[in-house]
Amino acid sequence: MANTLSQSWRRWLVAIALAATSWAGPLRLAEAQLAPSLVEQFLSDPEFAEPRDPLLPEFAVERPLSPLERRVLAAELDELALETEARYLEEGATEEVFIDWMREVRLRRILGVEAELAAMQRVGLRLWENSRADEVQLLSLRLREIQAELLAQQSPNVELVEELVAAFEVLRDVDAAVIVYEILLERAVQAGDREEQQRLLENLASLRESWFRFAPAAATYEALLDFADADDLLEIEYLQGVIRNFQDLDELATAIEYQRRLAGKYEDTLQPQFIPALTLAIARNFRDLDRLTEAQNYYSVTYSGALAQVQTDVASDALQDLAALYLADDQPEDVRYLYEQRLAVERLSFNGYGLMQTFDNLGQLYEAQNLPDSAIAAYQEALIIAERLHHREVYFKLRLQTLLLEQGRLDVSPLINHLASPVEPLQDPNLWVGNRRF
Repeated sequence: MANTLSQSWRRWLVAIALAATSWAGPLRLAEAQLAPSLVEQFLSDPEFAEPRDPLLPEFAVERPLSPLERRVLAAELDELALETEARYLEEGATEEVFIDWMREVRLRRILGVEAELAAMQRVGLRLWENSRADEVQLLSLRLREIQAELLAQQSPNVELVEELVAAFEVLRDVDAAVIVYEILLERAVQAGDREEQQRLLENLASLRESWFRFAPAAATYEALLDFADADDLLEIEYLQGVIRNFQDLDELATAIEYQRRLAGKYEDTLQPQFIPALTLAIARNFRDLDRLTEAQNYYSVTYSGALAQVQTDVASDALQDLAALYLADDQPEDVRYLYEQRLAVERLSFNGYGLMQTFDNLGQLYEAQNLPDSAIAAYQEALIIAERLHHREVYFKLRLQTLLLEQGRLDVSPLINHLASPVEPLQDPNLWVGNRRF
């Protein structure tokens, strides 16, 4: 039943499938050339258009399907969808599979927009997986018709609009999805509906950010700050959105402004546990902007704040970053002090890996200062931890052996001693046959 097609029906559906067989490379829907007759046939109302699908009953006079007939059609389309998916998984992306998927999507229109949009999302995902550019364009054209129908209503169904946007996203038509929200947003502004404006802006910000459109996403989150009013938690959420997108844009100076504002909001709302990680991010932004004095100040603030919150991992990161700054500035005494402080922090949290890394840093610092005894002592401490962790033992042994050899404190046997074998040559083996030795 599900695979029975009239000859004329199959002819135009096969045309859809064959149009995409020569596609290669990324989808470029604007350049896809579809025959007008094919577009007209796909967009025509399947309930009344000719040729009539075999799944639809024949009537003596033209009339819409009754509720019972719609339920029967829904069951048959569900069966067709299951059969097509099973064939896709078993046989792969054959032309017949895409023919039946497009046929199903078109017939779902008879069951209403909700059913049609659900099928479009499911089938659209498969089309993109298999680079079916022409079929994707046909679905996009139909989505624009649905968009026009929904937005022509004074109060569009919110759930259907969300499903429409989701379908546009599946087809990677993000611009169309953005336009839907912008049209609705303009209406909400004209109506003075602040609650609806806020809802639409939140959706728009999320959509733009998820598709890496960081500049408009940042601007949308900035607009949302005007809707936070006295809601501190909401303002924090929007500030985090602004910061994320300015970070992704690498606009660090602007990100810092909002990070400072967010830090103040954490203080106002008595949430000090979030401040150390935030001030560490500010310090790193100042560092990347080469504003080192401000970076050092924020690293110090982070260190003290993290210790107060018993966030030893954040305190350790601040010390490590700060030590790197002083090392680049050739201030070895300050670097040594910071490494020693980091050892104390790592001991607080029983962080063996952190201790091992810091002893390694100290050892390299002492080597650079020509203090071999201190370097050896640091590497020995690191080796003890490495052997317990079963991690980097060889590395530390090699560093120690190199230093000890340079100091003349490591005896190396001459090569001839290694070549002289204390084991006597083996005699010819005896043969064993059964219980008799020959």
